Amino acid sequence: MNLFGMEIPTELILFYGGILFIITFILAVSGFLIAVKTNRRMKKVLHDAAGNDITDAIINYYQKCTDIMNHYNEAETRLQEIERNMGTCVKKIGAIRYNAFEGNNSNLSFAAAVLDDTDSGFVLNGVYSRGQTATYLKPLTNGKSLFELSEEEKEAIHTAQFNYEKKMQMNLRAKTKEKE
Repeated sequence: MNLFGMEIPTELILFYGGILFIITFILAVSGFLIAVKTNRRMKKVLHDAAGNDITDAIINYYQKCTDIMNHYNEAETRLQEIERNMGTCVKKIGAIRYNAFEGNNSNLSFAAAVLDDTDSGFVLNGVYSRGQTATYLKPLTNGKSLFELSEEEKEAIHTAQFNYEKKMQMNLRAKTKEKE
């Protein structure tokens, strides 16, 4: 065969043609396998989608992401509201029993303190004697009262503060152990 003014043997042309055919066949088979693999992946992506179109799948996933983000923002807002209100919640409680009068060994009198983060709240004092019982409520603001506090009431306030600090230390230790 004469190609570009040169004599090329037919066997050589058939040889290179065969090699070209084999390379083309290998590329075609590879392309087919890649297309099958891509089709399987596409079916996995589209499995949860409303339709069989990639656009529908993308819109569906975008909507799901938007819904998740909205739920997250709502939860974040609720959490901030809870954190704002946490300081005014009752956190510190302490109570003691005592004998208000010498002749009475009953220990039926009590003082109880109910406080928030700022040590605001009240002290409830119940004084028991043989003939009568009296109950007094004294409001507290920042750990102080406009009314004079008895030693038992001060002890109840101190007990409430101490119990809270002890509980906070125990929680801190528990969290530290969880991290380890």
